[in-house]
Amino acid sequence: MNPPKAPANEPIDAVYTWVDGSDPQFQEQLRQYRDGPDVAARDAAAARFRDHGELRFSLRSLERNAPWIRKVHLVTNGQAPAWIDRSHPRLSLVRHEDLFRDRSVLPVFNPRAIEWQLFRIPGISRQFLYFDDDFFLRRRITPADFLTAKGGHRFFVESDDIPPGTIAESLLNSRFGNHSPRKKPAHAPRFLDRTFLEEVNRLWEGQIKATARHRFPHPQDVSMETLYFYYLLECPQQYGVHEQAAATRKIYRFVPLSSPADAWKQLAAITVIRPKFFCLNDDTDAASPSDVERVGKIMRMFLKVCYWRRSSFEK
Repeated sequence: MNPPKAPANEPIDAVYTWVDGSDPQFQEQLRQYRDGPDVAARDAAAARFRDHGELRFSLRSLERNAPWIRKVHLVTNGQAPAWIDRSHPRLSLVRHEDLFRDRSVLPVFNPRAIEWQLFRIPGISRQFLYFDDDFFLRRRITPADFLTAKGGHRFFVESDDIPPGTIAESLLNSRFGNHSPRKKPAHAPRFLDRTFLEEVNRLWEGQIKATARHRFPHPQDVSMETLYFYYLLECPQQYGVHEQAAATRKIYRFVPLSSPADAWKQLAAITVIRPKFFCLNDDTDAASPSDVERVGKIMRMFLKVCYWRRSSFEK
């Protein structure tokens, strides 16, 4: 199948996934399900769901640097930040139960399971940008950053290869031949097309449904971004239309924050380089509680300086 190209002036929405790990109800659900036989301790650790308030500043960065976004869809387990304006005309609050066809898998703590449901968001634009809440825009972006001259999609990749043996790579190799090694997708906003996502879901329906049934991350999960991006690059009907682009330092920075000293150094580099996209990754699993708190304060201080102007999504 080869869906028609979307018109150049078609609206583009933004999608965020978010969770408040400090919410007592969420913590109780996590305690209830985390002791399952296939659940790795690291995948159920509280640190995976820690919220430093990144979403507020990511929305500020979005409104400032991508004012052409039509609407924001916030996907949660039913939570919503206390500071957000629920009545905002360009905000849609979407619950997991609105997306998962099999609600027996809920509650779900698996990002990959959630990502495969995004094309089902009611009223979403055909083309949309998907953000984690720790993604930020440091400079102005336009749709042309994600679209090629041929009307295809541009995907940003890192210099590292995807580790061999992943499920997504195995599925791609089985259908299109062995193109390994493939580059890792960058931790940057993903430009997605709902019709292509539907197509990928049909082609690998069984494997994607199995991922959706995994309440926590599982070794057999299929990575949405890997399967989707490389499907477009390697599918015969799409071949040559889409392209991958190296995420250079001027375009993108992935910032793992593991200690206070490292946080200052990494964030200073963001200030100097001013990449278009950057991701602040909480990497404090092995840090002491005091260092975790200090890293959080440093991160919030940096974000407040960068994005001091309130967005219209705040009360």
